[in-house]
Amino acid sequence: SVAQAMSWSGFFIMMSIVCLIILAWMYVYLPETKGRPLEDMSQYFAEITGDRSILEAEETLYRRDDPSEFRAPEPVVQPERQQPKRNVAPERPPPEDAHVMGTMA
Repeated sequence: SVAQAMSWSGFFIMMSIVCLIILAWMYVYLPETKGRPLEDMSQYFAEITGDRSILEAEETLYRRDDPSEFRAPEPVVQPERQQPKRNVAPERPPPEDAHVMGTMA
């Protein structure tokens, strides 16, 4: 059988040849993306594949974030009227062992 005819070293040599073939294919057919924005890459792949759905989604996001479009004015919040201060006695500080109350300590 093939498994008996091929030793471990033969198997690893075959796998390295397959990896080199895949590396060469990637170098030839995949574009360089270094220094390019993501928007340019989505445009590039949309042109190659003919799928414009991602471009349409980006356009709707840009339209939604565009500040030049009309937006309804935000409601003005009226400041609350301050109540007059009453003469109230200051609160007493908690007892020193207040943090221990209610625990099993």
